[in-house]
Amino acid sequence: MDEVLEMIADAVSSLVVAITDSEEKNTLFGDMVPGVELIQQAVNGMAEAAEETVSLIDEEFIGQLESTSKQLKNSAGQLYVHAVRAREDPWNRVPQKDAIKAAKQILQNVVLLVLIEEQSNIKVLVNIAKKAAEGVRRIDEIENIKQLDVMIGDVNQLQNELVKRSQRRSEGSHNPELRSKLEDIATMVNILSEQHQASARDVCRNPREETLRSKRSELSSKLLSAIDDLIYTIKLIFENNTKFVDLAFKWKPVRTMAEDEVTRASAVLIDNLRTLPKSIEAGNGPAAAREIVNAANLQISNAIIVANRCQDPVKKKMLLKQIEELKKLTPMLISAMKPVLENPNDQEAQKHLESVIYSTQKASEALATAVVSSPAEIVAASGVSLARDLDSLEEAIASGDKKRAQVILSHIPSAIDKHIELANALLETITDPGQRHQIKQSIERLQTLKPRIIENANRAIANPNDHEARKNLSSDIKEAKKAIGQISQPYEVVSALNTKIHNDLDSLIKCIDEGGPDMQVKGVQYAKDIANSIKKQIEAAEAYAQTITDPDRKKQVLDSIEQLKKLTPQLLEAIRACLANPDDKEARKRLDDVVRRVKEASSNLSQVIQPTADELKEEKRKRNEEIARIEAEEKAKARALLKAAELARIEAEEEKKRLAIIEEEKKRLAAEEEERKRAPKLVVPEGPVNKAVFGAAADVAQALESKVRDGTPLGILVQLSDEIAQQMALIASFAMNGDVKGMITAARKIADTIKQVQTQAKHIADNCTDPRLKQNVLTYCDCGGNFSTQLKILCAVKSNDFNDPTAEEQLVTCAKGLSGAVINLVKSSEAASIKQRKVPQQ
Repeated sequence: MDEVLEMIADAVSSLVVAITDSEEKNTLFGDMVPGVELIQQAVNGMAEAAEETVSLIDEEFIGQLESTSKQLKNSAGQLYVHAVRAREDPWNRVPQKDAIKAAKQILQNVVLLVLIEEQSNIKVLVNIAKKAAEGVRRIDEIENIKQLDVMIGDVNQLQNELVKRSQRRSEGSHNPELRSKLEDIATMVNILSEQHQASARDVCRNPREETLRSKRSELSSKLLSAIDDLIYTIKLIFENNTKFVDLAFKWKPVRTMAEDEVTRASAVLIDNLRTLPKSIEAGNGPAAAREIVNAANLQISNAIIVANRCQDPVKKKMLLKQIEELKKLTPMLISAMKPVLENPNDQEAQKHLESVIYSTQKASEALATAVVSSPAEIVAASGVSLARDLDSLEEAIASGDKKRAQVILSHIPSAIDKHIELANALLETITDPGQRHQIKQSIERLQTLKPRIIENANRAIANPNDHEARKNLSSDIKEAKKAIGQISQPYEVVSALNTKIHNDLDSLIKCIDEGGPDMQVKGVQYAKDIANSIKKQIEAAEAYAQTITDPDRKKQVLDSIEQLKKLTPQLLEAIRACLANPDDKEARKRLDDVVRRVKEASSNLSQVIQPTADELKEEKRKRNEEIARIEAEEKAKARALLKAAELARIEAEEEKKRLAIIEEEKKRLAAEEEERKRAPKLVVPEGPVNKAVFGAAADVAQALESKVRDGTPLGILVQLSDEIAQQMALIASFAMNGDVKGMITAARKIADTIKQVQTQAKHIADNCTDPRLKQNVLTYCDCGGNFSTQLKILCAVKSNDFNDPTAEEQLVTCAKGLSGAVINLVKSSEAASIKQRKVPQQ
């Protein structure tokens, strides 16, 4: 078939190149019908040959082979139709483009056909290896030499077939290193098998010899490990041979015995976890704990083997993280069981145990999926699990199941953290900037939503009638699920769920086969999980189908979805019938048949939904457009910020200038105020002065020197008294120089100023609470008024007689009296100001 594949590939490639060149050069394209007829003949021959080998193909791949063969023939027929259209209208490019599309589809299906056959052959080989391994385990249980010889004969036959087929696979490897490794392992299997069989015979001859038993067990372990290494190397050869093919069977990888053991141990562990509360009630808690620990250790040890073999550093990192989580939870589970065993009525202990059971179950499921998944599928599976937990939380709160809501909520914070950690690990494998940006944004969104979900969920659980909390929780969960959907693509979710569906279906069949009192309970739970996974798989596939623009491909995806939809109720009915009567052979036969078809339908959906190169290109274009839009918005924001910063700078500078002006004005006013507050110097008039009168003025100035001058009544009074002292100094000069007019003017100013002084003094007196102090102010107020009046009269009547000693004496007496009255008025007002009644604030 390889020769046919090469011939078809060459012919199709030549046709595509010729059509493309003709379009680019705008030349007339020749008649492609003869060449297409040859391609059609080769394709039909290959399809028919494939159909003839159906009996040799593993039943798991029969449906895919028949479907692919049919699609291949249809594509060849479409290519011929387009070739005829192109011949009839050679300048029309549309049929030529349609021909390219059909040719690519042919090549795709041809490769897929070859890979189906290859995968089937590998599965047959792996099944032989696993049967041989089962025979090795059976040998360890036999102590009768005749039975042993029979079993050794069967095992040898299987191992010979295994080695022979392995050598054939080795010859088909393009990698000399893997080819050599496979040959070495096959040789090692033969050597170890001979040693193990000899050791088994020794045990049969001496059944009580523990040393011989120990040696047999050691050789058995080494032989099983070598057989599993052989399976793993075959898997590597297949992956290496198909790594450049987009259609490699990523959705259904070959499983090693270690990977199978992880899945089987997980099923046992989860079954025991589900029945643990009942086992404790029945008094079988310690025995159930031992079963759980054994299953967890078995799953962990085999997962470590898978991780150590893993060549993908990112997947290895993810696996080790999942292993570490299950390792941590197992002793936590045992610790949580102890208080419940000691006091079954301890509600808090039961609540804690249920929470740990839930987390352990989730960790085991995640590890079982991870060992057979790619990094992207591991993240997708984690996202599906997290989204399901969020839905379950909301449902539990809505139904009033407070206990279940609390159990789920206790797990959600760590589930979000784990998903974020896995998503960050996945980023290491992604180079596309658009996809990296999308995942980073989603991670940041989940980190923001986590505390909000926890807070609103706690509020809603504590008070189911808190509608605001429930509304906010619903909104947060919706946003979180959207962020999860942005991390993983729908086709990755479909592939991840395909793995889980296969695992759960296998566990369901195993559960029915084993029977037991809890068989129906476990079976119903598996049925619920499977139905939920199929529902999520269909939803993800339908979401992706809406983005497909190619009508033929969209129809192919929708047909696959419809097939799985039709099978789902049939599966549930078959499960129900088999659980109701496990001994009904017809019911079991129907179940096995439906399970096989569901597996095929799920795998087929995982296959057809894998994106084409054009779809991946379109995804990238949309992401780049989104990045460009975001960058444009960020640039616009940056420009706006710069503009705002510039405006802010200008405003700040203007504000700085304004504040500087205000500050300067404050300083000026403060200086003026300070200047005003300081006692003014008494201006000494030029020329001779009446010493006695000037002395009276100087007494006033000196008495007021330390007083405060401000806007208070007392401060104003002091300032007015300063003016009186200055006017008295002028009178001393005018009197000596005989300036009648000056004396009269100064005396009038003093009289006017005294009136102002009296106004301020009376205001102080009116608000004074001490009657004695109040009376002193009023007394000196009147005294000052009397002396100012006398001075004004004296200056007006006797201004020409001041050379007369009597007149001069009267002037001096009046000046001194006025001086004393002003000084005492200031002092009494100062004392009265201390005891002022509080004026109520307006």
